[in-house]
Amino acid sequence: MKHFKLILFTLLMGLVSIQAQAQQKIAHIDVQKILTEMPEYKQAQAELKQLYQTYQKEFEQMQKEYYEKLQKYQQEASQVTKEENQRRAQELQQMEQSIMQAQQRIQEDLAKKEAEKLKTIQDKLMKAIEDVATEKKYDYVLDSSAPSAVLVAHGPDIYNDVKKKLGL
Repeated sequence: MKHFKLILFTLLMGLVSIQAQAQQKIAHIDVQKILTEMPEYKQAQAELKQLYQTYQKEFEQMQKEYYEKLQKYQQEASQVTKEENQRRAQELQQMEQSIMQAQQRIQEDLAKKEAEKLKTIQDKLMKAIEDVATEKKYDYVLDSSAPSAVLVAHGPDIYNDVKKKLGL
């Protein structure tokens, strides 16, 4: 009799658990896809590309100056004093360090600017997703653009609802 009560209790708890899970509403959305369709995102990407090109020109100019001096100094090495060659070697070494520092500064600056621009856009997208989830009473919204986040996507896709909310 004790075993029967235990089995009955376990079955009832399982049914309650299944019923509670059945009441949760889950939806999904491809966040990356909708993000790339947002005009703000396209504008930010264009601005970042332009900034990158500006930095690239600056960097290439520094490299050009370095290689021109290097070539000049190599050609004149036999015609100048040992002390002058040492001074020139130090100058070239300093230029190399400046180039490496500039490259690092450029990468950091681009990453910072990208983060700044994308934060506002991502916040706007997340607000729209939250609004749609609240309106449609979804408990969970999963990102289907992250392959490890969604294994099966049988729930409703709120992509079009969010797109509408964003005015796209």
